[in-house]
Amino acid sequence: MKKILVLFMLLGSFLFAISTDNILALSWENTYCKFHPNVKECKIRDPYTYTHFTLHGLWPKKEYCKSPYKFKLSPIMWKVLQKYMPGAKDGFAKHEWIKHGTCFGSDANTYFLTAIKLTQQFNESMFIDFFNTHMGSYVSLKRVRFVIASIFGKQNIRKIQLLCHKGYISEIRIHLKGNPVKKDLFELINNAKQLIGVRECQGGIITAP
Repeated sequence: MKKILVLFMLLGSFLFAISTDNILALSWENTYCKFHPNVKECKIRDPYTYTHFTLHGLWPKKEYCKSPYKFKLSPIMWKVLQKYMPGAKDGFAKHEWIKHGTCFGSDANTYFLTAIKLTQQFNESMFIDFFNTHMGSYVSLKRVRFVIASIFGKQNIRKIQLLCHKGYISEIRIHLKGNPVKKDLFELINNAKQLIGVRECQGGIITAP
């Protein structure tokens, strides 16, 4: 699957006007499904979503832009996307494209493949090991920041935002600066500015499946 993603990324590398100031929003699906057990994506889940963050979206600063590209995905892209964005088949992918993807500066395939690449890189970091080890336990924002510092660098602790829902950790939002089609997650985080004035929860329970 990774070879397929790399091929698509190379094909999209010639594109111009790519957004270079973005937020990567990643959901903890266990929390979402705890509070929405009857939605389609929670009734039948890919085991991947039990232990990894899923893609909420890749958000440029602007929203609802005019774009020459339509929401059109290749069959391979559609299959891959459903693994990383479980709500895609319920219309969530189209919503994310209309609201955010149209401002990214590429076609829909490249937009979602870029977002998937970044999601993969985050899920391959030691941060996911921390989450899986502490499932069912409360962790503080201070402790999460300590883990972020050990993985991404102390200078980046305020570039990653922690969100909670009713006492459970629900989402991570990461500020990125640079061309996300060409650069990797670590470089994009290093280049970003701190998220100043954003609200964060002070800690929460890491929901188990």
